[in-house]
Amino acid sequence: MSRPIPLSSVRTNRFVAVIYRVGILRCVAVPEEIGAWLKQDGARTLPVVATVAGQISRTTLLPAAGGSYRLFLNRAMRKAAGADAGDPIGISLRLDRASREMPVPADFAAALRHAPDARSYFTRATTALRREVLRYIEQARAPATRARRIKDCVRILDQRSRKRKRRRA
Repeated sequence: MSRPIPLSSVRTNRFVAVIYRVGILRCVAVPEEIGAWLKQDGARTLPVVATVAGQISRTTLLPAAGGSYRLFLNRAMRKAAGADAGDPIGISLRLDRASREMPVPADFAAALRHAPDARSYFTRATTALRREVLRYIEQARAPATRARRIKDCVRILDQRSRKRKRRRA
C-alpha cells in the first residue's frame, strides 16, 4: 500500500502510504526498508520527526506485525493533509536524536531527595512516564495545587517502588 522513495545518504525518508484505522486511531504502515534503515540497536520503538503536509510532529514509530512499523497520525497531521482513512498521504520521516527529557523542576527534585525509593523509581522509569509526571506537575496553576501534585506524585512513585521491591523478594 505504500511506495517508498529510494533511500539515499540523506537522513530524511519520504514515502506515500494509505491511511488506515486501528480502532479509533489513524495510522500508516512504514515501508520495511525505511523502518530497517531507521532502526536503532535493537530498539522496539523508534523516535522520529514526521512531516505531513508541512505539519511537523515529534512522535514514535511503533512495532507492527512481521517486524514492520506503524506511524500513528495525530489530528493536526490529518487536518493539514486534508486526509482520513483510505486516503493516500505523503510523509517524511527522520530519526529524532534530540533528547525527549524534560528538566526536573527544583521543587519536585527537592521532594524526591527526601524520598529515595520514589527517586529511584522515577529515575528508572521510562522517558514517557517521567514526561507525563512532569507535565502533570507543570500544568498546575495555583501554588497549592502544584504542591499537592508533587506530594501525590512522590507518594505514588514511592508506593510503586515498594511494590516492585516486594515482587522481587
